[in-house]
Amino acid sequence: MDIRIGIVTSLLISVFFLWLTISSAASGYYSVEVDGKEIAVVSNDEYVQEIIDILVTEKEREIGKEVEVYNEVTVTKVNPTDEAVIGKEELHSRLSSVLKYKISGAVVRVDDVPLFAFDDVSTAKAFIEKLKEQYDVISGAKISFEEDVRVLEAKVWLDKVVTVAEAIAKVKDSADIPKHTIKEGDTLWDIAQANNISVDKLIRLNPELDPGYLQIGQELRLSDKEPLINVVCVFEEVLEERIEAPVEIRRNDKLAQGKSKIIQEGEEGLKRVTYRVVKRNGVENKRIVLSEEVVKEPVPRIVEKGTRVLVASRNFGGGRLAKPSAGVVTSPFGMRWGRMHTGVDFGAPHGSAVIAAEDGKVIRAGWHGGYGLCIDISHGNGMVTRYAHLSRINVKVGDQVQKRQVIGAVGNTGNSTGPHLHFEVIINGRPQNPMNYL
Repeated sequence: MDIRIGIVTSLLISVFFLWLTISSAASGYYSVEVDGKEIAVVSNDEYVQEIIDILVTEKEREIGKEVEVYNEVTVTKVNPTDEAVIGKEELHSRLSSVLKYKISGAVVRVDDVPLFAFDDVSTAKAFIEKLKEQYDVISGAKISFEEDVRVLEAKVWLDKVVTVAEAIAKVKDSADIPKHTIKEGDTLWDIAQANNISVDKLIRLNPELDPGYLQIGQELRLSDKEPLINVVCVFEEVLEERIEAPVEIRRNDKLAQGKSKIIQEGEEGLKRVTYRVVKRNGVENKRIVLSEEVVKEPVPRIVEKGTRVLVASRNFGGGRLAKPSAGVVTSPFGMRWGRMHTGVDFGAPHGSAVIAAEDGKVIRAGWHGGYGLCIDISHGNGMVTRYAHLSRINVKVGDQVQKRQVIGAVGNTGNSTGPHLHFEVIINGRPQNPMNYL
């Protein structure tokens, strides 16, 4: 908002017209200009000051405050012409539509930039206090602004004056920045496509982001919109939190590889944590642990994992991950056609079986852009496997699947040049070479 402060008083206008009356002949026509633009021709120059005085009085009665005209009004004698000469009533109408006024009010400056104009200082201060109450205010919290926010007395344009409610609405709208919370299986390409922006812009909007390592729960900005004023709330919070039961893995060479047996069920512990929480515009952006106290120690979960390697079948291997298709590798992991191929392609007949590479939970089962029909399975500890270009899907989101369970069939859906299985291994959001895990 442009709030300019200057002084052109009604007294100066009166002196100007007094000089003009003395120096001009009593008869003739007079051109009336406002800010360099002619708005009328009158037969008597005294009409102009008379109408301006009337308009000022009307405006002061309307708003209950003294006003000052801040336009440059000039009256010049002109030679008689055929132009229509207007009277007082029409001059009143024309001046009323172009005159601008200033009043004694207040401005709110943010980092030395005038942002809002108010009727008076008390209203401006009321806006400041009201703004602090707009977000979740915790009892005893310290509320401040990220910027230098000040209230100053000033002459302000009458048509730029806002109410407290109007100013609050503008600040809150500016702080409403669209965001995306990363979930398991997300990629930057997925997020950018879903929000109609480029991957490059997504990275630029989030300079703290490591594109090769997406953290589940991390928030990404989707717009370069910036808040006008940032309200910061700092407080302490004490929470009781569960302590996850540690998992103790024991190897059992008598148990087949891929099989496991629970020896002891674990039990969660409990701790009391004191945090310092920082909220920005009502959204938590920092949480610092001040202290921790263990209330109850956790009991470990003991699991035996089989290490006995079975004789591999002709179709499927016997490594850490099961080979998901009986086909041969037709395109390896790495650069291909000038871009990164993030998986391995197995050439196999249309409709042939696709199996789960390991035990896990289905987190995607359906159409997925260029992947066509696609299944993502989470195996825990940040590992996800992806099976793409399928012709059929046998599972749904939320299903628990077993290693070597048939989950779908080889197909040619999405961006595909022929029947094959595209297989990916994703560790903590970063594609890895699947051949290192098969």
